[in-house]
Amino acid sequence: MRPDHTVKTPDKPAAWFLTGWRATAAMLRAFVYVCRDKSMRSFSSLLRPIVLFAAVAVAGFASGSARAGVEDVLKEIGEGGRAQVIVRMKADGGGAAAWTPRLSSSRQRVAVATAFLDAAPAFDRARVAGVRRFRTIPYVAATVTREQAMALAGEKSVEGIFLIRRERRAEIAPAERVTAVGLSAAQTSIDLGSVWDRGFDGTGTAIAVIDSGINVNHPALTGKNIGDACFANSFGSTTIAQCPSGATPQIGPGAASNCPGDSTRCDHGTHVASLAAGNDGVNFGVARGAKIVPIDVFSLVTDPAECSPDPAPCILTDSLAVLNALDYVNEKAVDLQIAAVNLSVGGSSRDGYCDDDPRKAVIDMLRQKGVAVAVAASNGGLTGKITTPACISSAIGVGAIDNGVNVASWSNFASTLDFVAPGVSLSGAKGSGSGYGTRSGTSMSTPLVAGTFAVLRQAYPTLSVDAIETALKSTGIGVTRADSGITVPKIQVGAALDKLQGVNRRMFNNVFAGQTSLGESLLRFYNPGAAAGNVKITLRDAGTGAYVGDWVSPPIPSHAALQFTAKSIEANATKGGFPVAPDFRAYFNYEVASSFKGSAQHVLYNDQAGVLANLTNCGAAMPSDNAKHLMNVHSASFAEFPSRMRIVNTSAAPAPAKLTFYNAGTGAKVIEWTSPEIAAGGSYEVTVPQIEARAQIPAGAMDGGNGYYNVTLDNYSGYLQHLVENVRPGALLDMTAKCDVVVSSVTP
Repeated sequence: MRPDHTVKTPDKPAAWFLTGWRATAAMLRAFVYVCRDKSMRSFSSLLRPIVLFAAVAVAGFASGSARAGVEDVLKEIGEGGRAQVIVRMKADGGGAAAWTPRLSSSRQRVAVATAFLDAAPAFDRARVAGVRRFRTIPYVAATVTREQAMALAGEKSVEGIFLIRRERRAEIAPAERVTAVGLSAAQTSIDLGSVWDRGFDGTGTAIAVIDSGINVNHPALTGKNIGDACFANSFGSTTIAQCPSGATPQIGPGAASNCPGDSTRCDHGTHVASLAAGNDGVNFGVARGAKIVPIDVFSLVTDPAECSPDPAPCILTDSLAVLNALDYVNEKAVDLQIAAVNLSVGGSSRDGYCDDDPRKAVIDMLRQKGVAVAVAASNGGLTGKITTPACISSAIGVGAIDNGVNVASWSNFASTLDFVAPGVSLSGAKGSGSGYGTRSGTSMSTPLVAGTFAVLRQAYPTLSVDAIETALKSTGIGVTRADSGITVPKIQVGAALDKLQGVNRRMFNNVFAGQTSLGESLLRFYNPGAAAGNVKITLRDAGTGAYVGDWVSPPIPSHAALQFTAKSIEANATKGGFPVAPDFRAYFNYEVASSFKGSAQHVLYNDQAGVLANLTNCGAAMPSDNAKHLMNVHSASFAEFPSRMRIVNTSAAPAPAKLTFYNAGTGAKVIEWTSPEIAAGGSYEVTVPQIEARAQIPAGAMDGGNGYYNVTLDNYSGYLQHLVENVRPGALLDMTAKCDVVVSSVTP
C-alpha cells in the first residue's frame, strides 16, 4: 500500500468552506464552457446555463462534495454533442459501511440498490435515460448532453461524473520465438523455484485476467478457466464488442474466448494468462497451480482517430469495460477464491496518484477482500509518470526490468510504482494453436506480480494484501533508473515467503562443502527454551543462490546445544522427499527455520593444524540478551582447546555473578557456580578447568552429552565472553559470537 492510501478528513468548518469553494470554482469554469456555445444567441438560451450554474453551485455548498469530472465531460461534449460517462452515486443510509467488510458483496449489492433508488429521481429530473447499473459499486453509466451533465452535477445524490476513456494494452511490438523455456531466467531472477519446491504454486487460488480474448484451449491453460466473462462495449458504429455471442455482457464458459484461428486477437491475453498461471507440464507461469478467471474487455474499433497511433482497425478497451470487469470480480472474489487481478492495460499518463479515477472504489473493496489488483505502468519510457489505472494508490503498479536490475528503456518508472519485474522477451502462450512466442512490455511484468500474490495467498490464505505487499517490498531488490533518484523493489518471491514464515536468511554464508584443506564446517544450535525443538536448514549454492535441498535436525532438548558437521547435513539433505544428488560445490549458504528461539554458530575446525575458528557473522549486532549465555563451552575433556570465560559487571555496584552450567548434549543441569565479587565496571576471568576443580560435578552429570557446557548468567547486570585457547599454535580465539534463531511460523 502506498503511504497516502488513507485519506484524512479535514476539520468540518474548513472542509465545508474549501469544498464549497472548489465546487463553485468548478461550476464557474463549467459555466464558461457553456457560454462559449455560439448557438446561445437569445436571452432565454443564456438564462438556462445561469440557472443550471446556480443550482449546481448551491448544491456544491449544500452537499459539501466536489463535482468531480464535470469539466472534462463538458470539454468532450463540445457544441451540441454527447459523451459517455460514469456517474458515481452517493451511498449513505448504512451503505457506506458496506464497502469495508472483507466478505461483504451481498451487503454491497443491497447498498448499491439503495443508492440507485435514492438517485433515480435525479436521473429523471435530468432526463437521463438508458442508464446501466453495476452490481457491487455505486455507479451507473449513461450517455449525456451538456445540460444533462450539469443537471446531474447539481444533484445531492450524485458525487461525481467521469468520462469513459479509451485504454490500450501495455506491450511493445512482439518478437516471436518458436519454442519456450520451462523455468525461465525471469522466474529464476525473482527467486521462484524454492517456493515451488516448498509446495506453493498458487493451488487453490484463481487469478482474474482482464484483457483481450484468452485462448483457454491452449495446452498451457486447458482446464484452468472458471467464471469466464466478456464486458466489451459497443459505442455507435465504430466500436463493436467482440463477445462470442454477439451480445454484451456475456457470462459463462467460453465468454472470453473469441479467438479466431486466423487472428492475433487473443495473443496478448493468452500470453499474459500463461505468464500468470500457465502449466502444460513443461512450460509454467508463476502460479502454475492456480485457476484463471478470463475476462474480455476489448472491442474492435474502426475509427482511425480512436486507433491512432495504431492503424485502424484496432482493438481497444475503455474505463467502463474495466470497471464492469472489476465489479464482476468483486462480486465473485470469494466464491471463485480470486487472489489477484491482472490488468495489463494503460490509459493517460499521470504525475502522482490518480485517486480521482472511479475505479479506485472497487480496487479498495477488492483489497479489503484480500485481492491484489496488479496493473501495468505502460511503455512510454517516462520517468516520474505512470498511466491510469496503475497510478491508483490502492492498486499494485508494476514496471518492467530485464532479468537483472536494469529498467527497460521503454518502461514508465516513477515513485508511484510498487514493484518492478522482468518484462523483456518473456516466452508465453500464443492466442491460437499450441505454440509459444516472445513478448516484451509492462504487460508481461504484471502477471509475474499477480502470480506472486496468488502463490503467497496459497501459503497464507487469511493474510491481508497489505501484509503480503509489505513482505515483498521489505525483501525486494532495489532497482533505480539512472539519474532518476527513484528506487523501486524487484520482487523476490522466495525471500518474501521466508519473511512471512520467519526464516532467518542471514545464516550462514559460505559454509564449506564437505571437508577442505582449511578444515571442516561445524554448525551448532542452542535451544534455551523449556521444550525440545528442531531446526530446518535450506541449502543453497553459495555462488548462484540456487535451491539445493532441505535438512531437518533431530530434536534438540531444552537447554541443549547440538553440533552437526556440514558434511553430514549435506549428505542427509533431501529435495522433494528424495536424497540430493551429489554435486561438486565449494560453498553453501544455509537458511535456518526454527521451532524455538535460540542461538546458532558456524565454527571451522582444522584437525591438522589444531585450530578452532568462529566464522559466525549474523549481519547485525548481537542482541544484549544473547550475551547472557554461552553455547558449547569446552569441558576439561578438550585438553587442546581449553575454554575460559570473562564476566563483565556493568552495574554501578560491586557484585558476584552466578553461572548455571548445563550438559550441552542433553540439556540436563550440571552445577551452579558463583564468582567472587566483581568490581563495578570491572571484569573477572576464570577457566572452565578451574571451575570444575572448585565445584563438585555430580557423578554421571556429563553422561550422554558431547563434552560441552551451555552456560547462562542469571539476574546480573553484565555479560559473558567465551575465549578458547588453541594450544598447538598458541592462539586465543573469541567464541562468543552467535546468531539469533527465531521461532518460524513454518514447522521445521
